[in-house]
Amino acid sequence: MNENHKYQAFAVLKDGICQPIDAESIIIQLEEEEIEIPLSSIHPVFQGKLTLVTGSTIQGRENERGGGTQLVIEPGASNVIHITPKKL
Repeated sequence: MNENHKYQAFAVLKDGICQPIDAESIIIQLEEEEIEIPLSSIHPVFQGKLTLVTGSTIQGRENERGGGTQLVIEPGASNVIHITPKKL
């Protein structure tokens, strides 16, 4: 298994065109917290899976102190989930 597999990511423009994104990860800001989506599999066992990280797990925030952050996952339709980062 290739440990350095990098996923393809795209920004979808208003006109529907997919614009490739060349990045190591994508960070989405939601209110006071962030969710990072690494574009390289962080470990071979996770290859082919979408990994989301938040809080001190985000690259560059390893030394962050505090109660931490949890990801709250709520089901939507059969192919939709809603994810909310919540500080403890």
